[in-house]
Amino acid sequence: MRVRRCLALAFSVAVVTGAAGPAAAAAPETAWRLASIPQNKATSNLWDVAAVDGRNAWAVGFEGYHPDQPDTTGTPMMLRWNGFRWSRTSLPVVQGPVYFQRVAASSAKDVWVTGAPRSQDGNVTLVWRYNGRAWTAVPYPPGATPGTLSIRDLSVVDGHAWLVGHHGNAPVFHEWTGTSWQEHQPPAECVTGGGFLNFCTINTVKAFAPDDVWAAGNGMWNGFAGPLLFHWNGTSWRAVDIGLNQQQVTVQSLDGASSRDIWAVADGGGMGSANVVVRGDGTTWQTVSGLNTPATPGVAVGANGTPWVIGRIPAASFSSYGPAGWTTTLAPSPSGLFGTNYNAIAAVPGTNRLIAVGAADVPGTSPLLVQAVIAEYSTR
Repeated sequence: MRVRRCLALAFSVAVVTGAAGPAAAAAPETAWRLASIPQNKATSNLWDVAAVDGRNAWAVGFEGYHPDQPDTTGTPMMLRWNGFRWSRTSLPVVQGPVYFQRVAASSAKDVWVTGAPRSQDGNVTLVWRYNGRAWTAVPYPPGATPGTLSIRDLSVVDGHAWLVGHHGNAPVFHEWTGTSWQEHQPPAECVTGGGFLNFCTINTVKAFAPDDVWAAGNGMWNGFAGPLLFHWNGTSWRAVDIGLNQQQVTVQSLDGASSRDIWAVADGGGMGSANVVVRGDGTTWQTVSGLNTPATPGVAVGANGTPWVIGRIPAASFSSYGPAGWTTTLAPSPSGLFGTNYNAIAAVPGTNRLIAVGAADVPGTSPLLVQAVIAEYSTR
């Protein structure tokens, strides 16, 4: 496992006015704070978070991993929010060292988690589902044996789960229809043809309805190279050009209240200062400029329409967008730790509360260990 190390540099609160796309709701006074979470064993890291209401949220990752023993250490970690506190909760039955990668939920009785074994030859994806009482393994044939299949994200709506990623140069769109997995063909642009090597990568997915699903990443074919969105209408996937041809960035995350108000963040993988934020109504897309955070792994949109974007460089931050432009706030970091990174952010439906998860470096450890953290936002 590669542990990313980011020194906590001096990073003051800044307000930047960007070229406005469609007006977003004003961001309320920021109130980010660290959440109290159960004691866990370093190295621990939370990779993803999902919330369905003010009393049900899940954060997933791993703990007890040691870089000197990569194939034999590490156990899955899952925390649950009940409206008052974070606590450990029941886990799926797993075999051997496993870590959780993604979590998504449509209700407190429909929660999905993906994971992978620590020791593997290629990429193996494991899937579990929670029905409000117990976890069950969901057979996932495309990832049941070692291979080059890489699953990057998960989204759930109305009993349908979507897994997206790539298999070599080809994008992967797998839908759980309620009884089985169905693999859908990628858009024609993503298929090699005419002697030109076409490819599309998928990093993130957001399902609003079984026939209204958005995914994002980037693509390249004759005449085009840049960030892309992809839309599922219940019948087929189509590639959506958001007007950023030849931009060397890829969409890392997207979120929104519906297809009529989607926010997507793209970056160059933390290399250089490339960063793009796009907002759209499902038909037209506008770049919202002014955000200068080279690594943007996550975006979440609160009930008031305010988007929040995770930043990593030069230090962990959260940025919100309002009529005055972008407001960037230093993210909270645990006392005595440094180099905090947040991996994912989620909005709590029906509220303006947000949850971000990640880890902070533990000083004085060699090899470097990290400790899981959760930050929460609520209006004052």
